[in-house]
Amino acid sequence: YYHHLLKHRASYNTTATMMSRLIVLLPTVLAFAPVAFVPRSASSSSSCLSAILRVSPDEAQVPVPFLDTDTQKGFIECFVDSVAEVDGVEYTIGVPCDHSVALCYFHGDQLVPVELEDDLMDDVYPIVESIVAEEFGEELVLQRTPQTLTLVGELEEEDMEDEEDDDMDDEDADDGGEQVEVLLSFEHRDKEFNLVRLMDPVLLVGKEVEAGKRQLLSPEESDKVMPVLEKMFIDFHEEDEE
Repeated sequence: YYHHLLKHRASYNTTATMMSRLIVLLPTVLAFAPVAFVPRSASSSSSCLSAILRVSPDEAQVPVPFLDTDTQKGFIECFVDSVAEVDGVEYTIGVPCDHSVALCYFHGDQLVPVELEDDLMDDVYPIVESIVAEEFGEELVLQRTPQTLTLVGELEEEDMEDEEDDDMDDEDADDGGEQVEVLLSFEHRDKEFNLVRLMDPVLLVGKEVEAGKRQLLSPEESDKVMPVLEKMFIDFHEEDEE
């Protein structure tokens, strides 16, 4: 196989996304009905169907492990953004501490992510892991964490004012695709793969199982509560910006 570094953006087809039902990719424009919120210092009422609380700045700087639902062994460290309560159950909304990345390939003109639990991921992941290790040494480390691959280390930020990037951003917005930054490209079994950084926020949701740890939601609970939590989170941050 061969590999080379790239510094440009692309978009991938969200209908074929590897983002599972436990992850929310925030769209650019949403119009949801308002939800009731309470301040951080207030206590939640048992009669309140939904409420969301922002954590303190000190709490937001503490990495919290979100445990994998299936294996109970794997985990992904997140910074807690907020805590939401739905029908008396408290959920923690977190953002991965490290860069969220995906392994993708082109199908026609669409960049398609490889599912985390797909056999193809089992085949290709060791290849890209070794490439990152050889290319960057200890500066960057790829991890196969639950719900999204993560890249540990510092990445250079692109100049958002670059005219070429602006043009590509406009095209991506028109296509309705999520923005990604291609970090490296390599070939394996006569197919080209790309490791990309996800530019849109990736949010994980879990419930406290013991002090300092959260359990990622089961598929059944996720299907039930994620639409409510997504509305609450987006409305809350829109209100906060105002």
